[in-house]
Amino acid sequence: MKTLNSKVSIPSPLHEFHGKQASVLDLLLTYSIAIFTTIVMLHLAGNAFSEVYKFLVLGILAFDLSGGIVSNFTKGTTAYYRENPKARTVFIALHVIQPLLMIWLFPETTLVIATLSLYTLLALLIVNSIQQPVNQRVLAAFFTALGIPCCFLFDEIHAAVHLFLLLFLIKLSLAFAVRW
Repeated sequence: MKTLNSKVSIPSPLHEFHGKQASVLDLLLTYSIAIFTTIVMLHLAGNAFSEVYKFLVLGILAFDLSGGIVSNFTKGTTAYYRENPKARTVFIALHVIQPLLMIWLFPETTLVIATLSLYTLLALLIVNSIQQPVNQRVLAAFFTALGIPCCFLFDEIHAAVHLFLLLFLIKLSLAFAVRW
């Protein structure tokens, strides 16, 4: 088990994903879930697209969101964003792009994706603005627990969109917004 807890220095281009150091276990869990979820997401997409590049975009989204959920709970990533508040702001701003990409991939669900993504981003901003971590945790749990059933209010949407919305919600309102 000592090997799994060993620290690995992370190259600077990957600091936003893992911080400056990460344990072997953190990296294994992050990339294992990212690969698994990407496979599931692409399976759910089935024959939704005739263009290969759209599958690639969907795969990247799934990889980033699911890996980000685990990574945002790790000590290395948490420390990185605590030490770099500007990077935290940029991270939040960049996550407006993901729903826009999903709308591009699934234009028939524009209203659903826009509504639930806006909810998620607002939850992130509210939780992020709270200074006490204990209060952040409870509020983040509330927003996440409220948002999950909302994702299922729309039964006429593609399963890949459902999965995206759930991953987006968990990553941003619970995993990232709280200063674990």
